[in-house]
Amino acid sequence: MDRAREILKDVFGFDSFRLSQESVIRRLIEDNENALVLYPTGGGKSLTFQIPALCLPGLTLVISPLIALMKDQVDALVARGIKAASLDSTLDAERSAWVKQEVLSGSMKILYVAPERLNNESFIALMSNVRISLLACDESHCISQWGASFRPEYLKIARFAEEMDVERVLCLTATATKSVAEDICKQFLIHPTEGVFRTPVYRPNLAFEVEVAANMEEKMARLIPFLKARTGPAIVYVTLQRHAQEVADRLTPHGLEPMVYHAGLPSEEREKIQMKFMESERGIVCATIAFGMGIDKANIRQVVHLFMPKTIENYSQEVGRAGRDGLPSTCLLFLSAPDIPALEGFARGDTCAKSDLEMWLQAVAFRAPASDGTIDFNLYSQSREHDIRPNVLNLCYATLELQYKYIRAITPFYSQYDISGRASDGMQKVMAATSPAAQTIRTYWKSRGAGYTIDVEAAGSHSKVDRAALAKQISEWEFAGWIWSKASQVRARFQILNPLPKTVEEIKNVAALLYEDMVKREDEAIEKLRRVITFATTDDCLAQSLAAYFGDEDAVPEGMCGYCTFCKTGAGVDFDPTADLQPNPGMLKSILDACPTRDDPRLLARMAFGITSPRLTLNKWSSTHPLFGCLGNVDFNVLLEAFDAECKKSGYMKVDMPPPTSGYKRSLSRDNSYTTTTTKRTKSSGSSRGGSSRGRGSKRGRYY
Repeated sequence: MDRAREILKDVFGFDSFRLSQESVIRRLIEDNENALVLYPTGGGKSLTFQIPALCLPGLTLVISPLIALMKDQVDALVARGIKAASLDSTLDAERSAWVKQEVLSGSMKILYVAPERLNNESFIALMSNVRISLLACDESHCISQWGASFRPEYLKIARFAEEMDVERVLCLTATATKSVAEDICKQFLIHPTEGVFRTPVYRPNLAFEVEVAANMEEKMARLIPFLKARTGPAIVYVTLQRHAQEVADRLTPHGLEPMVYHAGLPSEEREKIQMKFMESERGIVCATIAFGMGIDKANIRQVVHLFMPKTIENYSQEVGRAGRDGLPSTCLLFLSAPDIPALEGFARGDTCAKSDLEMWLQAVAFRAPASDGTIDFNLYSQSREHDIRPNVLNLCYATLELQYKYIRAITPFYSQYDISGRASDGMQKVMAATSPAAQTIRTYWKSRGAGYTIDVEAAGSHSKVDRAALAKQISEWEFAGWIWSKASQVRARFQILNPLPKTVEEIKNVAALLYEDMVKREDEAIEKLRRVITFATTDDCLAQSLAAYFGDEDAVPEGMCGYCTFCKTGAGVDFDPTADLQPNPGMLKSILDACPTRDDPRLLARMAFGITSPRLTLNKWSSTHPLFGCLGNVDFNVLLEAFDAECKKSGYMKVDMPPPTSGYKRSLSRDNSYTTTTTKRTKSSGSSRGGSSRGRGSKRGRYY
């Protein structure tokens, strides 16, 4: 530990460790054991792997979910003289080659990558020749399917650590409930008591306030004087990107000059806004949750949730950005019944129809393998064709890989390349190239603007020249400085490990299990939303309730912070979100008239409630349609039951299907009994969510 203390002072400029940092580092470098760090936002998690990285002999590999966050940390480390880099999609070929060489030589100490990099064959080959002394998994709550920010690619990190013989693992997160922490420990063989280092989320300088508003006007009437009274910077969190600008427009006439930040803005503008806010003394930013990662500003005085957060985990992470200097700061949360449908839409949006899962699984199972035994798919096209959201589709593939062992994801490839001349004689050299790949490229490319475009997959199929050879030839031309190339149309690629299900029964069984998992996740998301309301309205100290949620029941002295809404008023706020249980018959008919398909009651319910899906967007029944979301005040399960009844009358017939593009009919089997494009959907696949059992004969009911 002497070396660790020297690094702490000489490299990072700190005289002493904070929280349990020293104990974490000792467990890693002296005990050689895995660990889980649960520190609040701004608690100093990074030092717990950065210092061991400089103590240990090999490479420290950091898995991080955001390129921008990786860049910030790498820049900070390099500024301190530490050999650190990231390996990501923004690097050019020269920089990428340099990073890999530094890793192989052993001079690179810390390498940051995104979890998706673990599917890359060349990266796996690189790591197999490197001693990985430490694997640090940042935002490790993404590993758990019951976490607030689950990401399918995170599921593969534990397997990678085992296959690469990683010497020790450190998982880090600011938001993990007891069940999520247990899930992380189980996956990474971390001792559930000795290996877990937790700091209570309670911070006595934060005052949690809750207010109920019937509409946006009531919110603004409270927000404007609240912001005018600020003594430092403020963040106003909203749910949707359009809300950020709308709220800023309402604040501007009152002399508040807010900034706007969301993921839809160009990266240069986001960086400019973030820098302006970081340098400000009283700046205000209206933002989605895209604003926050990497924000380490000590004097933020106000964090406002103008719209209710989806989870307590999100809330805890976002309010954790206030008052990091220890001075009093206020966190204001608004509850408003009209906001609930959009939040519920997020929770329900990932559940697709069971029959769509069956059709997708059939497409995977009957895909003819390439000569190397792999199968590949354009996931964007599959998402639209089968009405499965992209992140859900990724999870489905991850489940086939990790749970069923049918396939293994390997390096994706791009099917289309745009080629243009770089050097003055670059294209002349391309035209003179005589390799079979070069001749094939010139045969099948098409003129586009000042250059050419080629679909290497189609060209390879027609010419019998391997697609990989064509892509390699284009890369070699670019490395030689002859051309510029731009790749697009990425295709996910999988190695077949075991025979995929082919019979009707097998496909239905696997699809049923996948659907059951979706339903569980939807139920969990709805429950998390309900818990936010319970937290905000309970007759208890809000700081105590927040701490107890994360397992820190004794963190708040005597269970009362003295500053929250409950502590100041002696009662929780009164808020009772309700939903109609009697949909307007005229509106139901309008939806049915506008959307003629009858094969999927969930699709119709989504349109009525206001939940997007690839199929709704493709057919222009989504956010641009005047009826989209027109029944957002109705209980979703009631809508599902009503539309299921209509679909049943029509025999669950699909009438909007475009011409087939993948060489198979949209049916579950190829034998004669399944050659129709009609797909029966049982009531259990669309409306088994309990909606019909609640509030019969009543017109109102709770959302939960």
